[in-house]
Amino acid sequence: MLTIGIIIILIMGLLIVCLISKELSCIEKIGLSFPVGIGVQTMLMAFINLCGLRLTAISVLSSGLLMLFVLLVLLFRRYSQTHLPPIQGLNTSKYNMVWILFIGLVIYFEYMNFVKCMYFPTFDRDSLAGFDTIGYVIAQEHTFRHISLFQHDYMPSIHNAGSYITYAPMTQLSYAFVYLLGAETSKLIPAFIFLFFLITFYGVMKRISGHTCAAVATFLTMITPEMIAFSSLSATNVIHAVSASLGIIYIALWTKYKSQEDLLLGSLLLGLNIWTRTDGIVFVLGALPVIGFISIKNKQWKTFLSPLCAFIPALFWMFFCKMNNFYSESIAITHLFWDSEKANIIWNGIKSLCLDKQFYGVSFLFFTISVLCNSWFIWKKKDNLPLLVMIAFSLLLYMIVLYQIDYKWDSIHNVLAYSAKRFLFCFIPLIWFYSMSNKWIVLFFNKLETILK
Repeated sequence: MLTIGIIIILIMGLLIVCLISKELSCIEKIGLSFPVGIGVQTMLMAFINLCGLRLTAISVLSSGLLMLFVLLVLLFRRYSQTHLPPIQGLNTSKYNMVWILFIGLVIYFEYMNFVKCMYFPTFDRDSLAGFDTIGYVIAQEHTFRHISLFQHDYMPSIHNAGSYITYAPMTQLSYAFVYLLGAETSKLIPAFIFLFFLITFYGVMKRISGHTCAAVATFLTMITPEMIAFSSLSATNVIHAVSASLGIIYIALWTKYKSQEDLLLGSLLLGLNIWTRTDGIVFVLGALPVIGFISIKNKQWKTFLSPLCAFIPALFWMFFCKMNNFYSESIAITHLFWDSEKANIIWNGIKSLCLDKQFYGVSFLFFTISVLCNSWFIWKKKDNLPLLVMIAFSLLLYMIVLYQIDYKWDSIHNVLAYSAKRFLFCFIPLIWFYSMSNKWIVLFFNKLETILK
């Protein structure tokens, strides 16, 4: 039954991506199938549970099959009037020894990472205290709305500040999905998410910089020390980084190629990013000024509607919480204030994290060098400027979020050392995508591919 469930998710995600985009490469479609499929499946689970249905293997699979039927009807209606794009054959002239080397390294490292993820049981504190345990209990009690862990009589501290009761539910429900279908561990979800992320990242990187550069960039992204370590754990951080980073990347591709399909995919992924972690709203807000500026400049007002749809999962989750009395003591400071000491702690904390090679390797250092080397193209040609602006805006907004929090449940130093450190995973694919797609790097790899032909 678990195999059937995974197949349904893959087909569902693939159909959704195909419905949005006709021209997307097969690599990207395959890569996006699992993250999109599991995200939509968890929304279906929340919806049917909100409607009063129990979460059982039958109800969950039935909702997935119903969604497949709807998607097939929509696809038939869309493609019945048009011709499908031809499937391109394999052009081996595009590949060389450098590409083979780095793709081989990616496959080898990901194989080891996947095996490690599946072999070791869930052991990290956040998962055992929250995500994995909640998913398991949902599967046992067949409900999310009335789960015993969220009852005040059972858990008196459930409504305290920082409680898991108001955490965005994508990770918990995805774990419940595999447990409902007979899985012994939830680790299948993070293992598949990271695997399909690498496929997607290679696909989008290839589109802008060629095969060889894409292989190198994918390898450099995946070996970021702390990120690959957490990719085999059951916490939300890498799962969140996948949808957040890919959402911004597809928005950046839209600014470059002006394809509405990229904008729609980016908006969908940014919606899933909020469905995974509520603080992912900083990426939506970071992208809105860029999208708004381009929309106003080109007088395409309807373009601005797509990213606004990214807020739908957040609104649905707020409605779900309201209907089921899911709440916790607020940690947000809603008025403006100035605390220079707090601001300095946050600034110095983020800066020290970015410079820590033990966590992120040379990612941020290479990014800084890349921006400096590409400064002429940025100034004269606006090369990758929208992506750079979205990265900067999102990071600034995250620091503002940290500043506007009342640290009543933990110290600001602990939040920076643990939570912020893992939130920065979202920026790792973004800065490598930027660094490996600037003019100098692309010119270098184009020359290299010409030499190696």
